[in-house]
Amino acid sequence: MTDRRSPQHEVLGDPPVAVRATSSLSPADVRVMLTAPSRPALLERLGIIGEDAADLGPLADAAAADEELLAEITTIANALRSGAGLEETALDLSAQKERHDALQQRLAPGEGLLPILAFLVSTSTVRAWHAARGLDEELSWTVLADLGQQMRVHRRGTDLLGLHQLNWVTGNWAGRLVHLGRLQFDLSRRRVARLEHGTERTGPDEPVRWVIGTHIPAIGPLDPEAVEESFTAATAYFTEQYADLGQDRPADAPAFGHEFTCDSWLLSGEFEEITGPESNLARFAALWERIGGDPQGGDGALFFVFGKRPPVDPATLPRRTRLEAGVAERLADGRGWTTGSGRLLR
Repeated sequence: MTDRRSPQHEVLGDPPVAVRATSSLSPADVRVMLTAPSRPALLERLGIIGEDAADLGPLADAAAADEELLAEITTIANALRSGAGLEETALDLSAQKERHDALQQRLAPGEGLLPILAFLVSTSTVRAWHAARGLDEELSWTVLADLGQQMRVHRRGTDLLGLHQLNWVTGNWAGRLVHLGRLQFDLSRRRVARLEHGTERTGPDEPVRWVIGTHIPAIGPLDPEAVEESFTAATAYFTEQYADLGQDRPADAPAFGHEFTCDSWLLSGEFEEITGPESNLARFAALWERIGGDPQGGDGALFFVFGKRPPVDPATLPRRTRLEAGVAERLADGRGWTTGSGRLLR
């Protein structure tokens, strides 16, 4: 394994397997970063716009002036920027959520403020990882702009600045995600028996292989042409920039970069009835070979359709569209929602 160093980071491996920070931020560093004149441009880069940007600026200034909050933000930021790569463990911010949310109450009600501010000042390591694996600067910032998207999802459900998808975002900061067009993708090892036969785990040493996970951000219609372009871009990117993950792959296995998985509330047969078989949602669901499902997936549908988290009385949910009406009715009458796991070979 070879190491390549820059002033702030070292790249481990050739091809790279990780990027590590070579120094830590001090509270003074973080104060300067949080209050810098360039902050509006940074917020825009991270997808934080509109009401969220307007609310966050004054809170960043206030947090930078509070020694205890600044110290906690610095601790979070250094943990987020410590490393990114194939095998890096994402920071578990949900384990610290109660304490962080209690601290933020001195500035504002809600949740997730301290992690949001830590995300602002901790992008350098994951951007170095993206560069090491051939993702250009604009696409790197597109990945990180999912922070702002998750904040908008939060506001839609609460009418407040905040973030509750903490560990989804920390996964992005650990280098998990690539955003290519309409879809997002990540790399993970999946059990071969699950992929090929849909079977549950039978032992601790089952064979695994690298696959490309697929995620669907809530940013608009799932136009079939845009979906196709995203899959094509993903195959091109991963086969070129992660060709090493296809080495030593069994001859009878699908070629690396051509095997996709998806675990989502969108992989449901209900869409044919609710929105029609030719709808974008039904056509997306039909792409996938089902390898599993969860009939207790109502919470996922509740969150992604309405932006709500339990407990919610389904009778109070809006029914402005066919999708909202169909999901609300199923949650109200006890049919619930079955999420799916699927595989797609291309």
